Order: sequence, then structure tokens, then C-alpha cells
Amino acid sequence: MNDDEEKVFSDFINNNVTWGEFMIEELFEVQTSRKRFDANKVTIQKNGSPYVVRTSLNNGTRGLINEDQKYLNEANTISFGQDTATMFYQKKPYFTGDKIKVLIPKFKGFNEIIAQFLITSMTKSFSTFTWGSSSYNVKIINSQKIKVLTNSNGEPDYDKMILLIKSFEKLVIEGVVKWKDKQIEATRKVVSKNDIN
Repeated sequence: MNDDEEKVFSDFINNNVTWGEFMIEELFEVQTSRKRFDANKVTIQKNGSPYVVRTSLNNGTRGLINEDQKYLNEANTISFGQDTATMFYQKKPYFTGDKIKVLIPKFKGFNEIIAQFLITSMTKSFSTFTWGSSSYNVKIINSQKIKVLTNSNGEPDYDKMILLIKSFEKLVIEGVVKWKDKQIEATRKVVSKNDIN
């Protein structure tokens, strides 16, 4: 971790960060997808654009389809499954199935790392709802409050969110490397004990 990441991580661990609550509509414009493609009528192919549905697997993508490009939803947005509250960052333009909303950021600099932070906060916020709830209509999505890190002016601090996510990623990678090193060392010991000269 670099110094900035260490500071934000330390502040987070020691509860020395400022949180603010914002309604989703303050951060995103919630739109209906450009066209709904029925899952029973599409053909999954080897090439094409992502077809995003309400699954919690594979970034919400059921597969790739080829349809009229004018119905692609914008890249660099979040897909939101209305029945399941499954949310995924969509890096590329995508088609959608039934009951998918598209969350378009209202602020500059939105990217995959900020999306990771905001999706985590939104998932926590929606965790009190039950699957299939009719509560996931646009009005409810817009008015749902989420918690984000804020700056001294009480505005969302996206730079701090990026630093925090990066620090967590590096800690996870460091943990995996240490675990792998232990596995390699244990294997070496077993091999050297059983080595027949």
C-alpha cells in the first residue's frame, strides 16, 4: 500500500472517517433499459454484446447476443435487477432482459473502483428488502439512502473511496501471496522428506 492508501485504511479501521447518507437519485439517474429482450427469444452466441439479466452470477451476464446496436445501454453504468436487487458495474455497452434498470452516474470520474464501493453500500441498503419485492420500483430505488465516505464539505469523497477499495484489494492479494508461499513451503518439506537418494 502507498502512504495515502495506508492512511485511509487506518482511518477506516479506527472509525476515523466521515460518512454521509445520500439518496440514490442524488448520485444516479435511474433509467429503464433501452429495450427488454426476452430470455426465451434470444440466441446466446460466441460473439456479441453482453446480455444482462437478473442473475447474481457472471456480472449479471447470461451470455452474448447480437441485436440492433441502437438498443445497447451505456457502458460505465450499473445494472440493477429489480426483483433481486442484483447490481453490477457494466464496463461495456449491454443489452438487458426483463426488469433491469440502468443507473447512470450524475458525477464525473465514475469508474469500476467507485462502482465497487457504491454497489457494496447499495447492497447493504437493499438487504432489508425481500426477493421479488414490488418495492424495487423506480421511486423506491431513487429514494433509497446509501452511506458513502464524505469530505469536509459533506460531499461524497470519491478519491477516498478509491483509496479504500485499492487498500482492501492489496491486502487481499498480500494474503493470497502469503497463503500460496506457505503452501509452496509445505510442499517442499513433504517432497524433501520423501526424496529418495
